Amino acid sequence: MKYILVLLLALHSLVFAKAFDLIVTPTPEEPIKIEQKEDKPLAGKKLLIMISSGELEKAGMGFALGLSASQKGVQTTIVIGAKALNSATLKGVQNKFIAKDMTHREILQKAIDAGATVHICGMSAKALGLGEEDFIKGAKIVKSLKIFEKIYEEKTKILSF
Repeated sequence: MKYILVLLLALHSLVFAKAFDLIVTPTPEEPIKIEQKEDKPLAGKKLLIMISSGELEKAGMGFALGLSASQKGVQTTIVIGAKALNSATLKGVQNKFIAKDMTHREILQKAIDAGATVHICGMSAKALGLGEEDFIKGAKIVKSLKIFEKIYEEKTKILSF
């Protein structure tokens, strides 16, 4: 008797669920769609980070956010100028940014490898007599027009350090 009651309840639930389309049965024309967790949850977003500070923590925060954003699929552009220029040069000793346990140079290189664009302010580079060969691989010296184009791109969020 107990088994008959359980069977009736199961059939009743099945009929109820079927009536309200709660049970999905795939057809050959409609395969089951499995949603995969996105590894790039912010794909399509745009971020411009402008860094002019030479302070270890302040500039480091900007670089770290740039790395994190690019790893999450954000179209990230990091513009480096003024006192922050040394962060992107190949030469010179750099202290580690504690939060990431990496130097600015290492963080920037990882960001570039993750898809970020790194622009070096042409005016600042010229003032210090530096060329593209003096900066990490992937960093490009640009003129102000290129920076303005990035600033005015539609739906771009801007951070400044």
